[in-house]
Amino acid sequence: RLDKDTSGVLLLARTDRVARALSEAFRSRTTRKIYWAAVAGVPHPRMGTVRYGLVKGGGGRGDNEKMIAVHPGDIDTTEGAKRATTDYAVLDALATRASWCALVPITGRTHQLRAHMAELGHPIVGDGKYGGSGQENLGDGWGAQLGGEISKKLHLHARSLSFDHPITKKRMTLTAPLPEHMQRTWKSLGWHENDVPDDPFAEAE
Repeated sequence: RLDKDTSGVLLLARTDRVARALSEAFRSRTTRKIYWAAVAGVPHPRMGTVRYGLVKGGGGRGDNEKMIAVHPGDIDTTEGAKRATTDYAVLDALATRASWCALVPITGRTHQLRAHMAELGHPIVGDGKYGGSGQENLGDGWGAQLGGEISKKLHLHARSLSFDHPITKKRMTLTAPLPEHMQRTWKSLGWHENDVPDDPFAEAE
């Protein structure tokens, strides 16, 4: 699944058997999904793991529901809270104002990446729900002169998906080019798709 404002790779199964096999692969974590995002500021350290739990915050339903981050130590005592884990790595940065991050959702909770980055203080650009769309965000002059359009559309993109083919068992990696609005942002910030490793986390493992 992708949130309605998120672009990128989406995997569809054409038979029940393959759907079951892929669901099991996602559950057993043999698949790997890497997202690209432009976020406010620069996360520190430049590579890390977010372990905040998430609980529905009420207001809206389904895709419109806002998730509230819960400190890992409070998850077990917070009704409805679910554990959530995200790996992140900074791939490039524009001084201290914005950065290009790779994000891997280890768990697959609703709005997980958006809520986790916002909780770190580095909301995803253009994310009105979790605080990345305002031109007046706090922090190092975030939003100032980044331009109107940049702040209006969500800058979250499912860049690649690796999985074992359910029938042939061959490892497959699918990659999606950036959507137009992100291409324009990357160009204006001087970031280049080919300048970064396909999987920045592989070197750290």
